[in-house]
Amino acid sequence: MTATGSAPTLPLTAKASLAAAALLCATLFLLSADQLFVAVGGNKIKYGYFLLLALWLTRPRAMANAALDALARMPRWPFLIVLPVAIAVATSSNVARSLLWTLWLGFDALTILTVYAYLAAHRFTAPQIVNTAACALGLIALGGLAQFIAIYVMHQVVLMPQKHFDLYRINGLAGWPHFLCIFSFLLLPILAAQQRLSWLQLAIVALTVFVLVQSTAKTGWVLFVALGALLLWFDRRLFNRNFLFLLLPLTVIALLIPTPPANTGAPPLSGSEKVQVFAEDLDLSNKSTSGVDRVLINQLGLRVFLRHPWFGVGPKAYDTYVFTRFDSELPGASRVDANGGLIAKNENIWIEWLAECGLVFTLFAALLVVRALWVPAWSFRNSLHFGAWLALVLYFGLSGQVSQTGLLTMVYAVAGIYFRARDLPHMAQSPVFSSAERRVPFDSRTPLVSHTRPGT
Repeated sequence: MTATGSAPTLPLTAKASLAAAALLCATLFLLSADQLFVAVGGNKIKYGYFLLLALWLTRPRAMANAALDALARMPRWPFLIVLPVAIAVATSSNVARSLLWTLWLGFDALTILTVYAYLAAHRFTAPQIVNTAACALGLIALGGLAQFIAIYVMHQVVLMPQKHFDLYRINGLAGWPHFLCIFSFLLLPILAAQQRLSWLQLAIVALTVFVLVQSTAKTGWVLFVALGALLLWFDRRLFNRNFLFLLLPLTVIALLIPTPPANTGAPPLSGSEKVQVFAEDLDLSNKSTSGVDRVLINQLGLRVFLRHPWFGVGPKAYDTYVFTRFDSELPGASRVDANGGLIAKNENIWIEWLAECGLVFTLFAALLVVRALWVPAWSFRNSLHFGAWLALVLYFGLSGQVSQTGLLTMVYAVAGIYFRARDLPHMAQSPVFSSAERRVPFDSRTPLVSHTRPGT
């Protein structure tokens, strides 16, 4: 997307630019705050959704020009996804809920366009976007830190933490510990991809790492290793500077800091004891752990998919199917999780899409994701483009395996940042096919000759 042909806009003052960044920062943060919402007809509407729509009130004409220009240059084939969606809704076990899901699918597509147009209209530079993402990440981490202090210093349990193996799992305002990790790793890679971090950004990274360690979520550890692996593959010096000598030591320090237990008066947990807590939750021989629970949930989702392979049981109609047609169509199949509860949801966006929307939609969605994230010759435009790419790859490749829904609006807000980053100035870089080239940082590589057509 490149805002070519858009009408010229008046220059922004420094004060207006700061206000625009603050509004975007608040929007990104509130999109992560699952505990800050209003209930409308039994549906949870986060405050961030309202702020997202409010972005259009700031420079509406400039945003509309940028959005229309992007839509005019967008290929038409992605709109074909409407066909499998329409069939899945028409054959749904709960048509009303499936229609609401479809509206939310449209809202998340609007989110991509909104964030893209907002950044274009306000002429954000790459450093400004990085700073905005860092501040939003800092607010997410501060929520977790406030919860940690309230529980372990003031002895007041707040924000509904999970109690897990005699530890309170820090979740901040994200609702669940694994969601705290997912939201954090949508912004943390943008910082991890920068060649230089300011002292404030370093402080935010340190605070985020501490809170993530206290969350004890398995998701965070998997994402942490995957982020390191991707940095190692694409930029050896960046891996050394920001992962090996920054993120890894901060994680070890946070892990070794003794953590008070949930029961007042008991001795604090050491680093080794916390590692044991993490290991116990991964023990598949213990039939009550969340690891076993997710295996059972995913197995059931795949059974439902095999029974309705092409268009599923209907978007957001999985629980309706479980309560109505499940026993007659899958006799003898268990729908009980590891703790004896009824399985009425999925914990993997890909299996969720297969079971609820069917194979046709899921393959189309996977094609859209792969096409959007395909970077020819790994020629990333700039470090922001690289960081947003990392965040989206981590989400669709890993976070989505433990996420209850693929319609997580903050993901699509980061997608808007990703598409806008492709329009920003190109950094010097060469393809990274050899290990020798991967040792050279992006900013020092030989520039590529652009083969991109104007306006694409």
